[in-house]
Amino acid sequence: MQKNELMQYQVTCNKCHRPFTINSEGSDRIHCTCPYCGQSLLVNLPTVAQPVTPSVQPTIYDVQKNEGASVSTKILLSILIVLLLGGLSVFVFIQWQQHQESERELLAAQRKAHADSVLQVRAKLQMQEAAAQRKTDEQKSVCRFLDSFYRKAVFTSGDPSYYVRYLTPYCRQMIFGVDPFGEDEDVWNEWWAAFGDPSSGDDFDEMRRNLQVTPLDDSWYKVRLSEHGVTVFRKIKVKVSDGHVLIDDIR
Repeated sequence: MQKNELMQYQVTCNKCHRPFTINSEGSDRIHCTCPYCGQSLLVNLPTVAQPVTPSVQPTIYDVQKNEGASVSTKILLSILIVLLLGGLSVFVFIQWQQHQESERELLAAQRKAHADSVLQVRAKLQMQEAAAQRKTDEQKSVCRFLDSFYRKAVFTSGDPSYYVRYLTPYCRQMIFGVDPFGEDEDVWNEWWAAFGDPSSGDDFDEMRRNLQVTPLDDSWYKVRLSEHGVTVFRKIKVKVSDGHVLIDDIR
């Protein structure tokens, strides 16, 4: 009896899909076990044995290599996405910080401007109050001066030449003319006509009791002269320099 020739066949496991070779003496079917996963197989053998082709294994290797490359690509893409998202997050955070810092600086600037504005307004009000107080003090001082001037220099029948020093050159010329205190000048009548009431008598005691000086506007003051029920007013303009008061005009 002739012994059948031992043939080699290439089989692919239907479970793990890995190829392997088996030896057979030419049967139609053969039971075998996958050397990789242990799967039991029933293989129908062809009539002519298929030669073992070593090209199958490189194909599997190429597939595995492609799968490895695909995994590497996915990992690289994942890393790139993570880096991109991380960079974007850092950029957004930096922009947010800069915005917050700008908001803080703007708020600080607004608060400083408000504080400066309040200080300026307060300083302006203080200056206005100080100026008003100085004006009030000056008016009180001028009123005291005019009151004293009238009591000592006007409500008297003596020589007024001593008190001419309290008149400006313009006022002296207005009262006495170009040549004051000339031989033909009636100094007292000119003086009384300017500061007093020529139509009234000379009850100086009553005039002193009724004398009243009040400020008008700017440098003008009103002097009230009253005697025996008759009241007249004089308007007097003064000039104040370094605390010294001079009479500049009379109306």
